Amino acid sequence: MRLIEQAKIRQTVSHPIRRASQAAVVLAALLAPLQACAPVIDNRGYVFDERQIDSLKKGRTNMQAVQDSFGSPSTVTKLNGNAFYYVNSRFVTESYRAPKEVERKVLAIYFAADNTVKDFAVYGLDDGIIVPIIQRTTQTQGQELSILGQIFGNLGRFGDNAPGSDF
Repeated sequence: MRLIEQAKIRQTVSHPIRRASQAAVVLAALLAPLQACAPVIDNRGYVFDERQIDSLKKGRTNMQAVQDSFGSPSTVTKLNGNAFYYVNSRFVTESYRAPKEVERKVLAIYFAADNTVKDFAVYGLDDGIIVPIIQRTTQTQGQELSILGQIFGNLGRFGDNAPGSDF
């Protein structure tokens, strides 16, 4: 008799624990789809350190010191003197949508003729210029043939001394 009472006590004690674990499993199953909708943040490019930017001295820091301190630039230009560009972008991807750029920092370092820093600036996403792309087509002489016109247009044209015809 005593064994039966002990078994009943164990069963009633383990019953709330079992319910709690079942509730945790159900809660995890309900929250799993929400995790799939969490945005994915992707940082690309150069990682900025404000202390390094403060170390740039106009007229005193040379090009080699900039490369030693900042590393290889994202882009180099020779137009209107030398310039290094260090670019960092942050993209957010939400579920099935295409990645969207939400933040951009561009450190532009301009050099004088003696390869010392002439000027530098930090540009953001708002400083960018959007250039609209215009689709244009040039009209050609003649006419456009349909598929059937192209197929039947070459029938009977063998041996007309066209290039590549040896018949």
